[in-house]
Amino acid sequence: MVAIGYPTGYPTGANEPMAQAQFTDEKYFPDAITRPDPEDPLYKEFWDACKEGRLVVQACNDCATVQHPPEIICHKCRGYDLGWKDVSGNGKIWTYVIVNRAAHPAMADMIPYNVSLVQMDDEPDFYFLSNVIDVSSEDIEIGLPVTVVFERTEDDLVQPRFRRA
Repeated sequence: MVAIGYPTGYPTGANEPMAQAQFTDEKYFPDAITRPDPEDPLYKEFWDACKEGRLVVQACNDCATVQHPPEIICHKCRGYDLGWKDVSGNGKIWTYVIVNRAAHPAMADMIPYNVSLVQMDDEPDFYFLSNVIDVSSEDIEIGLPVTVVFERTEDDLVQPRFRRA
């Protein structure tokens, strides 16, 4: 894991890594799992921000709603004036599920694993779907404080995961 030192506090502002952005080279999912396309125009700014150690969400400039995954319109007001907003990457597990049956043959050795919905501290009405990578199925619990960690893969993709805060 590599820590990047920047002044503390969050959110840090546009185009700046989060305070003490954490990166890991340990892959959570096996190579055989299909990965998202970081060049997809709808998602490109999100993936570029992850490479920089920033967690961003799409934000509507008309009604201030934040949403993920990105859409071409705001899911609340149906406006088209959308941008990006940095979030802290800190939150707590709002809910989770433990997967006990492999969704893909390559995942058979991962069983059990969690899929978690993380409520962001600085956006309490927003929830981010991901995985908590350092907590066993027996120890995960609703309300557990977590922080984002950016997983690097050899194909130049950086994906947000979470670990215990």
